[in-house]
Amino acid sequence: MTKINGSGKDADSGGDLKSGPTGVDVLRMALSDLEVEVRVYVPGYPATDAIPALGDKAQMDVNEKVAMEVALGASATGKRSLVLVKHLGVNVLSDPLSIAPTHTIGAGLVVLASEDVGPRGSQAEMDVRNYGPLCEVPVLDPSGPERLRPALLEAFALSEKVRAPVMVRTTFEFKDLARKSSSSPVHRPERVEEKGRFGTFDRSIWDLTSKGRHQRYRTDVLPQMRLASSTSSLNFLRDADEDLGIIASGRPASLVLNLKKKFPLLVAGFSHPLPWDMIRDFVEKRDRVLVAEEPTPFIESRLQICNKIFGKTTGHLPWGRMESQDLERALELIATGTQPGPGFSPQRFEDRPGSKNVCDDCPYWPVYEAVRNLGVSVAGDAGCSIRAVRPPLDAVDVVYGLGSSVGVASGFGEKGVALVGDYALAHSGLQGLIDSVNNKREVLVVLLQNGVAAMTGGQPVPDITPILDRIVQEFRTIELPANRDSIGEVLKEELAKPGVSLVVVRGICPRRDSAT
Repeated sequence: MTKINGSGKDADSGGDLKSGPTGVDVLRMALSDLEVEVRVYVPGYPATDAIPALGDKAQMDVNEKVAMEVALGASATGKRSLVLVKHLGVNVLSDPLSIAPTHTIGAGLVVLASEDVGPRGSQAEMDVRNYGPLCEVPVLDPSGPERLRPALLEAFALSEKVRAPVMVRTTFEFKDLARKSSSSPVHRPERVEEKGRFGTFDRSIWDLTSKGRHQRYRTDVLPQMRLASSTSSLNFLRDADEDLGIIASGRPASLVLNLKKKFPLLVAGFSHPLPWDMIRDFVEKRDRVLVAEEPTPFIESRLQICNKIFGKTTGHLPWGRMESQDLERALELIATGTQPGPGFSPQRFEDRPGSKNVCDDCPYWPVYEAVRNLGVSVAGDAGCSIRAVRPPLDAVDVVYGLGSSVGVASGFGEKGVALVGDYALAHSGLQGLIDSVNNKREVLVVLLQNGVAAMTGGQPVPDITPILDRIVQEFRTIELPANRDSIGEVLKEELAKPGVSLVVVRGICPRRDSAT
């Protein structure tokens, strides 16, 4: 833990931002120095920005659950592994994540979860810290790129000590510059000790029952996790002559450090388990405490029994992303005893800079128009088709998760349409298609096949049409460019047939190198 008094210079602030490496550079060096051999990922903003740091041998997996399973296999055979996903991807990998802590692993395994705080490139905002207590895994919360390497070093060491996966979540941008400071070195560090000795899976765990494995974990492992949290180098404590203190985690900690006025500050390096002794001591010594965190009141909600706690739930700070002016406003309101005003109005599409519809030169425009003209319910997906929910197309009615459109549309009262991209279908939509065929549901699946994950960086995706031929006995193919009327005729014919219909529409995204 870093500890300073109010008269000293903050160990995590200042420094020359222009000359520092980015978060991508820090991650690249850390993975090399920590000898992380297996690096798997699933693209999606903001995790996509970190992919270059993984190197040429990194592999893109079809979905996050598969990525986690690959990493578990590597860990079991003595290879350190890292899984890079966006925040929503943690939902998909949570099944093996929840089982691995009690079943144990071998070499260190770290899930690097990148939060889209805002959100700016995702359907939903989500706080992955909740998976710490839910799955009983440690969650580290570095405040900026300069803290990423020590976070990864601690994460891999702890993972191998407790034989469980560890999560490191990021709320900063990987393109951000790392600050240089005495406590946050960003130069290339020494190689790790005991090179290549990371352990393999210990089969003695099967001597215990399921209940016994949980008993072992809670008796032997949780105390080690609590000790790691309380002694972490990511913790930061600053004293100052103020009765108003701040508890911060993640990116907001950097915002607090940059405020002109110095307040007593506790930065929690672990989100789970929290460094409770430090937090209790800090709160007891202050008259009032502001909790600065993103995107939800994860820490604050655990302190609400104390009436001196302020933050999101009290209306002093906004939910989601915050900026320096939000902190300054909250501190002024607390200092003056002024009550926060009404909450923020919901952001509208037209008010947000950079909001997008379907691209003007998208070859699938006539497909969207033809689907709209069918006059039936349409389920879209978390790919490009989500942009067709608004004018001028108004072609899609509902959108939920990546790969969800087939299952959703098969639940409509009457035969409707599922618009799904080839990446979304491979990711998780294939199960919905199998289920629809098996249960003889009514759905017209329109597969938009352009060979790439167009919304997440243009990564090539597998061609699964040979598999589709085994699932759906017959399907039709449309090669773009084609006009709206001819596309509409094909769709009408398939919509009129009973059961599951499939139409594959092949086109090339003009902004990506297509694999088709």
